[in-house]
Amino acid sequence: MAGWLTQPQAAKRNDLQILLHGASYDHRYWDWPLAPQDYSYVRFATENHCATLAIDRIGSGMSSRPPGRENTMRAQARALSHLVETARTGGLAAHAFDRVVLVGHSLGSILAGAEAAWYADVDAVVMTGHLGVDSGAKNNDARLDVGFRPVAQDPAVGHLTGLVDDAYLTPNPEHRVPMFYAPANADPDVIALDERIKGVITLGEVSDMGTAADAAQGIRVPTLAMLGELDAMQFDPATEKSTYEAVKRATPQAPTCFEYVVLAGVGHNINLHRDAPVAYRVIGEWLDSVAEGSP
Repeated sequence: MAGWLTQPQAAKRNDLQILLHGASYDHRYWDWPLAPQDYSYVRFATENHCATLAIDRIGSGMSSRPPGRENTMRAQARALSHLVETARTGGLAAHAFDRVVLVGHSLGSILAGAEAAWYADVDAVVMTGHLGVDSGAKNNDARLDVGFRPVAQDPAVGHLTGLVDDAYLTPNPEHRVPMFYAPANADPDVIALDERIKGVITLGEVSDMGTAADAAQGIRVPTLAMLGELDAMQFDPATEKSTYEAVKRATPQAPTCFEYVVLAGVGHNINLHRDAPVAYRVIGEWLDSVAEGSP
């Protein structure tokens, strides 16, 4: 598992935030190479004296690429739990962190919630682009059949040809913007770069995605779920007009440790909309508040 550890010169706490990207991304979702002063969460966290570890989840970026059907959410959660233990016991830059927080986006949020519930080894969870409970995520989700196609069919990811099997998928260009963006609130250059550097999702991840999403009911640590108002992947357009209604539906079902925030005018990719700095400030202030309230 590849990862990029960034430590400020003077940390406000002995905490580590492990950053988990979503499907078709890698660690750059959290450290966006274009206009990082606006879009890089890693840069924001460093300037606010917080340590981060942005990883490429197994199967993505510079991490290993096992057979796609074996790369399940359960397997990724197990690998992530080993990483959490390593962070706590001094295996990262010879530094033992007292508190570990998982910060996810979309499929990375599902992974964060599952790991926190199954292993109970982290101090807080931030989910972005994911409702947390009653999200509609299902095992072998049929929505993937529309929005994604095998890597071999997309020249934009031709560099992966021969490196992955037929169980690796990548987004269809025509579906990328409707799935991930509210275009009026996004820079066209960001969207164009997103298409150029897009990554993958595996059929293994899809196979137990719903099971992993349902596991969030077992989280017992402070959890922030942050969604864009116009995130069409998180509300049911047949019955709901925005994620405000989805949050209203989900809140009574969520564990008492959950808090919800909805960002007006933002789509699924919270980090890649013009309001990203607002989202980052909300996350930072929330993490400060739960750290101050911890024993």
